[in-house]
Amino acid sequence: MSAQTPVETVISHYEDVKGARNFIATGGKMTIARSLLRKTEVAPIASEVEKLAVLKMQNATPSVRGEFVDELDAALKKYEYYGHQATKNGKVDIYVLLSGSETVSELVIYNPVIYSLNSLYGNFSVQTLLKLDSRNNP
Repeated sequence: MSAQTPVETVISHYEDVKGARNFIATGGKMTIARSLLRKTEVAPIASEVEKLAVLKMQNATPSVRGEFVDELDAALKKYEYYGHQATKNGKVDIYVLLSGSETVSELVIYNPVIYSLNSLYGNFSVQTLLKLDSRNNP
């Protein structure tokens, strides 16, 4: 596995903070993670996800959440903003980390209302991600 991405670094920094909840899946754990992903809006790329990291900061103290948001905002400057999507838990912001002109190495989904951060690491084609967009906005 390559070095951590900017968002993975943020997740690692806050994973053991009081009130934080996290889940990281690689290797064998990805079988379970993929079955969960297949029930979400990202189902079409579930088989291509090599690593899933989730960090929920809703129960952290307000000061820790503020630090988290500042650190995440700085990390997201290295990503391309892909847009937003309405979900059952509110509107989420979507970012991509490009690894080439036609490939994305990381898809980041962040819900600022509930401080939920998801990192899907893999090798995704831009064409595949565009299918996600058309699937969610018929």
